[in-house]
Formats: sequence, structure tokens, C-alpha cells
Amino acid sequence: MKQKVKDLLYILAIYLIALSAAVLTLKYAPIEDILWKTALADGVAMIVVFIFSIIFKNSSVYDPFWSAAPVFIVIYWLFNSGQLDIYYKMIWAFITIWGVRLTWNWILRWDGFGDEDWRYRNIRKKTGKFYWPASFFAIHLLPTTLVFLGLVPVFYMFNSNVVNPTSWFSVLAILFILGAIHLEKVADDTLRQHIKSGHSKTELLQKGVWAVFTYPNYAGEIFFWWGLYFAAISVDLSLWWTVFGPVSITLLIVFISIPMMEKHQANKTYK
Repeated sequence: MKQKVKDLLYILAIYLIALSAAVLTLKYAPIEDILWKTALADGVAMIVVFIFSIIFKNSSVYDPFWSAAPVFIVIYWLFNSGQLDIYYKMIWAFITIWGVRLTWNWILRWDGFGDEDWRYRNIRKKTGKFYWPASFFAIHLLPTTLVFLGLVPVFYMFNSNVVNPTSWFSVLAILFILGAIHLEKVADDTLRQHIKSGHSKTELLQKGVWAVFTYPNYAGEIFFWWGLYFAAISVDLSLWWTVFGPVSITLLIVFISIPMMEKHQANKTYK
């Protein structure tokens, strides 16, 4: 446990360095467009984390980036938009709750620098000496890009001309987001208890929300990003074109994450 705490302090330091690099980019980058300036800052922070992934020989250094970066990106957008309506602040608050909970779940699950995600270990075996280029593009850059795309609807929502959204669809969007956060929490808590109870690694979890959804944590993640999109179009229906955001993340989970998990489960069952 002491080693894990020490390793988590290293992770904290790494992310503070990455955040500092992002802030400096936002301050000094000669780009006027806030969206593109934020994209650059997000990329700079990701590169900092990637460098430390190499230093510690563990790509799981990147794992908290998925949930941590959006919290800071969206508060920056909210601050620059000048929006004062409670609805916009609520959206940032929901993103913060989602990000903190997801990061905390990773902290509970991660065992330190000796623990690397099984998906990354599989990629390492397949790519050999080309692992770090593969890690940069597949493990670091791709998720960073897709998460940023998922946030684009929020950016345009904050910068819309609508000051006081009153559409009933905004209530539905909020319920969608909160329902997604709750589903992910219940799924992660149930899985954690399943593992702690000493079940065999080949025994599939099939109770609670895991009896309803094959992968409720993935389902919750998909619902969350669609909830943000619904929130955006509830403010301004003309933002429908930002649908590429939730679609991108849905495609990632449906065609990459879930097939990898199914193959992993199959290997555990038949070995």
C-alpha cells in the first residue's frame, strides 16, 4: 500500500506538470480561436503524460487523462464564454462529478507502476520494438482526440446566443447525464465487490446492472457523451452537426473496446 501511495503521488506530480504545460500553452500560444487553442493545450498536456509513460515504462500513466482533462477544459470554456446561466454551470458540475468519480475508480483499481492495463500489455506483445510509437497513437493520441471531439458540443453550447435555455429537452438531457453517471458508479462498485469477494477470474459477473447490460460501464460511458450532446442541442438545435462527438466515442467503445474485452474474457475462460 505504501508503494501505491508513493506511485500515486508521482502520478499527481506528472499531471500537475501536464496541467502547467497546458496553462502556459493557453497563455502564450498565438492562436485566437479558443477551440483550437484548447485543442493544442490538450495535445501538449497529453505529450507530457506520454513522456512520463516512457520514463516509467507504463502506459497506464495515461489512464486518468480520459476523465481528468475534460474537467479543466470545460471550466476554461465556461470562464471564457461569460455564460452565467445556472444550466451551463450545471453541465460543468456534472462533467466534474463524472470525471472525479471515474478517476477515483481508477485510483482504487490501479496498483502502482507495476500494474499496467492488460490491453496495453497485449499491444506491447504485438508491436514489439514499435510499442512506443503504437502507444503514442493508439493509447494516448486517439483517446485524447475522441474525448476532445466529444466535448465539442459543449463548447458550442457555451458559445451559443441562447442565454436562458428553457426547452423540456434540457431536463431530459440532465436526466440522461445523471443516469449515465449513476449506471457507471453502480457497475464499477458491483465489479469491485465481485473481485474482492474472491470469485474466480474466469467467472463472469451476472448480477445487478451486469445482468441487464453485458458491459454496463461501457453503456454508461456512451450514455454520458450522448447526454452532453443532448444538452447542447437542447440549447440550440442548430448544433445538431456536432453529433460527430458522441458518435466517435460510441464507435470507439462498440468496435474497439468491447471486442477487445470479449476476446480477453474468452481467453480467460478457455485457458
